[in-house]
This record gives sequence, structure tokens and C-alpha cells, in this order.
Amino acid sequence: MIVTAGLVPFGCLFIEMYFILSAVWSHNKIYYVYGFMLAILLLLCLVVVCVSITCTYVLLNAEDYRWQWQSFLCCSATSVYVFLYTIHYFYNSTQMSGFLQTVYYFGTSFNFCMGLGLACGSLGFAGSSKFVWLIYSSIKAE
Repeated sequence: MIVTAGLVPFGCLFIEMYFILSAVWSHNKIYYVYGFMLAILLLLCLVVVCVSITCTYVLLNAEDYRWQWQSFLCCSATSVYVFLYTIHYFYNSTQMSGFLQTVYYFGTSFNFCMGLGLACGSLGFAGSSKFVWLIYSSIKAE
């Protein structure tokens, strides 16, 4: 479930990642579509919360109440796909060669993906936590 859940938010980022990576790693391209990037960021946040709630709902229906780490990992799996895309971009769209350039590129990409994974995972956990609180707050125990 974790592997497929990370693919959905990555679909939001797929096209935008090309433009961001081109602006960062090419010497002649400038990124100027900040409004579109804000729209993609808001859409990513919405999709991450919805995917996390869906995964939590599936777990709770299966009577597995260990949803906390699952909700975090389902959303942070997006960063694995982003890192795989940066590997693809490195070999197909850059002319970098040499040890130091490769280490710098992959080190920067790894740090970005770790930050993205922590941000998406935290947002997914917060969304699932609110969802679980809402559905269990209406239960009356006598």
C-alpha cells in the first residue's frame, strides 16, 4: 500500500519537477512561473491529505488500528519517486560528469527529497490524525 500511495502525489509533481530541475541545474533556464508552483503546492497538500485519509480508512476497515506510521509512510513515499525522477533527470537531461558534480547533484537531491518526505509525511499524519479524531469523537460510550 505504501508504494502505490506515494505514486499518486508524485503525479501532481511530475511535470513541475522537470521545470524546477531545469531551472536549478541548467545554466541558461530561468524559472518564472511561481504562481503555478504555488497552485501545484496547494494541490500536493490536498492530495497528500486525501491519500493519507484513504489509507487510514482502509486500515481501520480491516480492523488494523496501527495507522500512525502507515499514514506517515504512505505520504512520505512520494519522496522516493521524486528521487528516482532526479536520477532519471541526471542521466537524461544533464551533461554533468565528474565525481564532485555527481556527488553534489545527488547530495542536494537527497537532501531535498528528505525534506519533501518529512513535510509530506507530517502533513499526511496530521490529516489522518484529524480524520481519526473526527470519526471517533462522535462515538457515545455508556
